[in-house]
Amino acid sequence: MKETIYNFYVIIDEQDRVLWLGHIFYEALGTDDEKMALLRQAAERDYKTAKLTKPPAGMTLDSFNAMARLGTTLTLFEYAFKEHEPAAPLAIVTLIVNGAPVINYHSSFAPIDMTHVNKTLGSMGVMDDWLVEYSRDGAIDLPRLINDDFLKAYKLLFNNSHYTSATKLFLSCIDSLAYVEFGDAKAGDNGANVFCRWLNTYVDLVPVGVTAEELWELRNGLLHMSNLHSQRVQRKKVRRISISVGRVPPEKRGPYETTHYFNLVDLYSAVSTGIGVWLQTYVDNYEKFLIFVERWDRTISDSRLTKYTPD
Repeated sequence: MKETIYNFYVIIDEQDRVLWLGHIFYEALGTDDEKMALLRQAAERDYKTAKLTKPPAGMTLDSFNAMARLGTTLTLFEYAFKEHEPAAPLAIVTLIVNGAPVINYHSSFAPIDMTHVNKTLGSMGVMDDWLVEYSRDGAIDLPRLINDDFLKAYKLLFNNSHYTSATKLFLSCIDSLAYVEFGDAKAGDNGANVFCRWLNTYVDLVPVGVTAEELWELRNGLLHMSNLHSQRVQRKKVRRISISVGRVPPEKRGPYETTHYFNLVDLYSAVSTGIGVWLQTYVDNYEKFLIFVERWDRTISDSRLTKYTPD
């Protein structure tokens, strides 16, 4: 049967920015296999004549890959179907990187199986795909994902009385969540770094008795130097804070004490509640969830180590 078939292109520069989306359609006869063979042959031959359209603002190769992970790449090209309105379009998408086609893997428009991708491309070892591992009945268990990737190790340290190491890991967790929310941005409203922005947006720190800025300076001192003396603390621009396990009554503090102590358990409870609020924003907004997938793919954790067994 004769039908309209489609070659789509994602045109990418050397900085992995998507510059254009392109399409060409053909009228073809034959079986589906014959039509697919025609598309693959034409993809490398005809890409320079594709009709171009601007992509969504800020789109990158990583965001395209995130769409492939979710099986939604074809939605990028819905504009090309308006005239022909195919019920089930026969199409392929080809990446054009630095002016040349890059074809090293073939898949359908279903969600990408990263295990199959890695095996096909000859990657060493096996890494579990978090998007598959934490998906059940069409939903993704984001709280379990956060717990396994970041909170489980914190609890292990805390329960074994390694409180300083637990605090370092917990503050690093906030760094990671802030990155997933805000990306590589260094400053936002009023110059706030993304660590503080995330806390101020999603976490009620009033019961803890500290501010996001104070926690940021604690983070800087602990992670970089294992002390409480960040530069802003030394210049007395920010109050020096430190952890306690349990509450320290004011009357028990020495009259010359210059460090304010907060309860680490209170901080954990406040941030855990904030994580729930934060995760709900991804459940409610598909476009934002797409960003979550893109950025979470870049994170590493104990639960996503590549397992390699030498022959």
